[in-house]
Amino acid sequence: MKSYFMILAIGAALIACKDKKPPKQEIKIETVAAEIPEEDNFPYDTLQGLYMADFGGSPIRIALNYVSGTNAIGYDLHKGLQRNITGSVTRSGDSIQLVLSEPGDNKYDGVFTIDFIGIDSKPKGVWVANDEKIPSQEFTLEKMIFDEDSESEEITMFNFAQKFGEMSDTLGQYTFMEDGLVLLKYYPDNVKDWDQQQYEEIKGSWSLDGDKVTINWEPNDIFKGNRLDLTIEKYGEYEYSLKGKGKHELWMMWW
Repeated sequence: MKSYFMILAIGAALIACKDKKPPKQEIKIETVAAEIPEEDNFPYDTLQGLYMADFGGSPIRIALNYVSGTNAIGYDLHKGLQRNITGSVTRSGDSIQLVLSEPGDNKYDGVFTIDFIGIDSKPKGVWVANDEKIPSQEFTLEKMIFDEDSESEEITMFNFAQKFGEMSDTLGQYTFMEDGLVLLKYYPDNVKDWDQQQYEEIKGSWSLDGDKVTINWEPNDIFKGNRLDLTIEKYGEYEYSLKGKGKHELWMMWW
């Protein structure tokens, strides 16, 4: 009888264990809200344009043709040497920095770093040459706003190219451009007829200080020191010339 009750107790215990379900484990899932980047509404296109600065004693122009929140494209012009520049744009608050590299296939190529504070017409810049032997240059740029009124009597950096666009002298024909480039096309042989030879070209960059015009040329055998200094002379209401030393004088070309 005792064995019988023991068997019943064991059986009841087994049934009770079978009916008892294991406790459920509570699983906590932590959710993280996705971060939505702040929309960048800065008007980067307002930084586009033509800028000028003193670059180691001679003028440099930097043209920014395209600026976005990530990259910029343009070119620089110094002593007639024009180089394309491309690079990155980064922003931190009101500070916008452009890091623009020249192609690198010229020994004088390097990297420009230009810092704007908001919509800045006078950003600070520094240029570091790829060649460590060439000294770096620091400068302050100034944005050039061109004067649409070419009839204005005052001659400034902003309307000079409109008034003196095409000129000539005994050497050849000069073309002054708004971005600071000046081209001289000439025939090398004064004896031969022009239709028997090919013209050659020299590039330079012009600057204006009052009535003084300075052209810094690329290396050449025509202009001493690769430089030409001229003075604006007025002869009539709209007629000017650019006079150099001696009898050297550039005259306006009328078409």
